[in-house]
Amino acid sequence: MRILFHIAHSPFARRTRLALAAKGLTVELRDVRAHPEFFEESRRLSPLKTVPVLVEEDGRVLGDSTAISHYLDRAYPSTPPLWPSEPDEALAAFEVASLVDLAINTAVDLGGRYHALRTSEAWETVRTEAMERMQRALDTLGQRAAALSRPTFSRRGWSAPDMWLFTAEHWFASLPARAPTFAPAAQICSLGWRLPPELSRWAEQHRDRPDVRALA
Repeated sequence: MRILFHIAHSPFARRTRLALAAKGLTVELRDVRAHPEFFEESRRLSPLKTVPVLVEEDGRVLGDSTAISHYLDRAYPSTPPLWPSEPDEALAAFEVASLVDLAINTAVDLGGRYHALRTSEAWETVRTEAMERMQRALDTLGQRAAALSRPTFSRRGWSAPDMWLFTAEHWFASLPARAPTFAPAAQICSLGWRLPPELSRWAEQHRDRPDVRALA
């Protein structure tokens, strides 16, 4: 059985689950936050020591959600492609993916990994510069979503850039509700970012998709 080590709220894991669903591939989900033994196993399997981690039925292992998605396109070519091959659509898709990762990684770094360094003299300078990049990424994503003449980035329909952007919007939008019981969420909320309303309007049209609802 194919296995995916994941965290329920992680946008990286959630977009990987959407990618697997789009390919019609079933997996056994192992939540590393809910089960310490799964956490230890995932760290042993992948040198990245992050989730998601995909374990194929033959034992091959791959971490990183973007790497997994490109692998899936090559390993299962008879299934619907995740990434567009037409140059203009590919350019737009890769830009969305890059901006999404910049925004999420900046939030996680400042609000989580490096939050303890906030008493450093250099913190405010670093935080200000990083937050400017993060907000610029979010605003650009909002502009790209608002400029679409269809619900999805690809003419073929739902594909990787939509999965990347939808899970990012959901993650940012859910942080205030999680903040009272999850310290990193509160710390990220305190950074002073703004989720563009254009992103939420774009995401709203996809919330009732069966694969999206299955993430809950």
